[in-house]
Amino acid sequence: MEQTPLFDRLGGREGLHGLLEKVVANHFANPLVCTRYENAKASRDELLEGAFEFFCTGLSGVPTYEGLPLADAHRGMNVSDQEFVAVIDDIVKAMDAHGIGELEQAEALKILWDMKPDVVGL
Repeated sequence: MEQTPLFDRLGGREGLHGLLEKVVANHFANPLVCTRYENAKASRDELLEGAFEFFCTGLSGVPTYEGLPLADAHRGMNVSDQEFVAVIDDIVKAMDAHGIGELEQAEALKILWDMKPDVVGL
């Protein structure tokens, strides 16, 4: 039996946008990472839309993301392991707030942890 894609189980574009709005709000409220977001070159809305299109592209396969590759976007930032975990925690809190199931959370976390080499220490 074929399983529905994670993108669809997260609510498609509409569901993912709402989830990422909460994620970005969590990042700006998180004392471990808020300074990075407050001092970013992009505005809060631009950060949200970039993350949204990045994840829509990755999860749906429809190429709507036009930004930098992940490693290039984080190069020179020297993101720490602690900051990476704080961001993951913010995402889990947002998924919990949106009632995302355990299976979907586990799949999403696997994807996020696989991105770590393209984010941390660059």
